[in-house]
Amino acid sequence: MKKALCALLISILAVSSFAGCGGGTGGSDGGSSGGTETSGTVSADTSEKVHLVMWTSGTASRDHEKVAEELSKLAERDLNATLEWNRYPDIQKLNLLLTSGEKIDLIYTANYQNYAVYAAKGAFNPLDELIPAVSPALDEYVSDEMWDATRVEGSIYMVPCMWPEYVPYGFLWREDLRKKYDLPEIDLNDLSTVEAYLDCIMENEPGMKPLAEIVSSYGSLGSHFTTWEFLDYKYTWADFRVPYGLYIDYYDPTNVINWWETEDFAEDMRLFKSWADKGYWSKSSLANTEAKQDQFEAGTLAADLAFNSPSGYANLVARIEVSHPDWEVGWYPFYRAKQLATPNHATQNGMSIPISSDNPERAVMLLEKLTLDEEWYDLSQYGIEGEHYTRTEDGYYESVGEASASGFAREAGNLWCTRNTEFMLYPETTATILTDLNAEFDTYAHPNIWTGFSEDTEPYQTEKAALANVITQYLPAIQAGLVDDIDASIDEFLEKAEEAGFSKVREEYTNQWLAYVEEMGLAE
Repeated sequence: MKKALCALLISILAVSSFAGCGGGTGGSDGGSSGGTETSGTVSADTSEKVHLVMWTSGTASRDHEKVAEELSKLAERDLNATLEWNRYPDIQKLNLLLTSGEKIDLIYTANYQNYAVYAAKGAFNPLDELIPAVSPALDEYVSDEMWDATRVEGSIYMVPCMWPEYVPYGFLWREDLRKKYDLPEIDLNDLSTVEAYLDCIMENEPGMKPLAEIVSSYGSLGSHFTTWEFLDYKYTWADFRVPYGLYIDYYDPTNVINWWETEDFAEDMRLFKSWADKGYWSKSSLANTEAKQDQFEAGTLAADLAFNSPSGYANLVARIEVSHPDWEVGWYPFYRAKQLATPNHATQNGMSIPISSDNPERAVMLLEKLTLDEEWYDLSQYGIEGEHYTRTEDGYYESVGEASASGFAREAGNLWCTRNTEFMLYPETTATILTDLNAEFDTYAHPNIWTGFSEDTEPYQTEKAALANVITQYLPAIQAGLVDDIDASIDEFLEKAEEAGFSKVREEYTNQWLAYVEEMGLAE
């Protein structure tokens, strides 16, 4: 396994110095047919004006259409095309888009949205020959390692993001309040420091809630109470989102443990019950819907058990400096607690060209512009300069009052897939925090062995759906500690899960994972 991990780590580190690195999908070097025009380094037939349709995830900001109109003007100027930029709010809408045959030229895709499954089913155009033929610059920009990491059954269906990113969760708190009451420094390897802080808030800050955990949906895996995300601080699992109550240890990936059936799981749930009994969160939390971040920024919430991510934290600090200059905010990343950091896999953020596209060549041109042209990049990522943001003399991003926050905030278009370190703008505070955190994570970084794995749910689709219903019905109350008897509730939950087909799901999933481990040489 050490040899395999070293090889993967070399690949990960190669990403960090991608500028000018030799990429290439290995496809044809030939150009397009007659009538070819060029725009920058992009080459394709642009003699006929076309209409391009692009979808990215999330909900649109107030000024999304205004930014999209400006982007469409650039498309007319550079690509002889108009551009329609739409947003899909969830994976259900994504599935509908990809299975309905709707005309789409470019769409955001990711491993957590079943990229590999859709690719294997023919939802996307293969890019092995298309990219080098139309955009040698984009082909060169992506390294060989990253191209290979996106392959499904031997072919490339995604242009991955080349920005290496760490995205751990972490414990968030008001550091100014910790200092005010002379409390011990937060250390997740000593939970008494966390409890001391939360107890103090309950005793001394009557207008503030210690925690405000909620029920969150995990797509087709059912719903969970967000306390469980906190447990990532203590386990060296390949990924804390491993489904179906399975624990796969990063350092021993062939050992798949039925975590829901272990004493460790029961002890974790007893901890959460003790916190619930103390009143760290409301007894009505299973019905709460208010976003934790909104409450924290409003000053009514003292902590978030699992706040994501370094960039999210850095951006939060930047906002707090403006809205509450007398506050200090602390964040303890779970990576630090277990000294294990794993950057995103190549397929975490990417762009694909659906098979329904009438203009795949022009879609490649569009993607190159969004990624490698600074004028396009700034507009699509930050909005209209002078209206939504400005650039300081030192080269930092600065929002323009309320227009940025409510109109088009930084990266409001969720074009994470086109992030380019050459053009990225940060607020000064954000840049400083991210630099320090990434330097720390680099000291205990290991390759991501998890998100290259793609689950095929077809053999147990019925059982999975039934299990998701059981999870949603029984597990959140256990994770919230809002049951009378933890052990009895776990027993009931497991009994219902077994009736739903838990054993079949677990066995099939484990077999797929072990096959992947063998294929990647992770057990050596």
